[in-house]
Amino acid sequence: MTITPALLYRLSAWAIIVAFVLNLTGGLLHPVVDGNSHSADSLTAWTSPWAQLVLLVGTVVQLVALPGVYAWIAQRAGLAGLIAFVTLYASLMLTALSHLAVEAFVSYELASDPALAHLLPEDGSLFPSTIFVTIQTVFGLAYMLSLIALGVVLMQTRAVPRWIGAIMAIGGVICVIPWPEAPGVTGLVIELPRGLAFAAIGVLILRAGGRRDRSTTPEVGLEARALSV
Repeated sequence: MTITPALLYRLSAWAIIVAFVLNLTGGLLHPVVDGNSHSADSLTAWTSPWAQLVLLVGTVVQLVALPGVYAWIAQRAGLAGLIAFVTLYASLMLTALSHLAVEAFVSYELASDPALAHLLPEDGSLFPSTIFVTIQTVFGLAYMLSLIALGVVLMQTRAVPRWIGAIMAIGGVICVIPWPEAPGVTGLVIELPRGLAFAAIGVLILRAGGRRDRSTTPEVGLEARALSV
């Protein structure tokens, strides 16, 4: 098998679609009890820690796929798109991976042991660590803002159909709003817009066979017209 850029684009596209399905499934299954998704009761509900594990796997697959997905739109997204993507990728890695790993493997174990359940913070921060909470807060905000920024860049540059960028930006705005936690709804609000936007780009890649038509970019178009004169 010859590993070509088109093949890597297609693999990234399939992976980002699979990640969307996994994250949406995990988000819908994530338990919320009495308005708290990280309480001892939620962490010991029947879908825990399986929902968190599905989300963790989906996030890993998403992080593997995102560089290829971005590379497909990089030429049109420009410098602003690159900055927004790097910020998004780094903040997603620092927040989502650490959050889900702690929730599935640490907080779940604490909640499952009556002698240790009291160690769980009542504010839903999962683990009594100042550094952990600070990272989640700072990079969580960076993630939301970069998601909005990347969505705006995609709309302005038309690297993809504008509705995809709009959904991505809306996803960032929705995450900033402190929604009441509710079963199914919380996961839907967090996972649907972002995942749908990236999965839609994945579909575009597959429909193009992994090839990016450069003849429609402004630079190449100008060059082609100059040569024809």
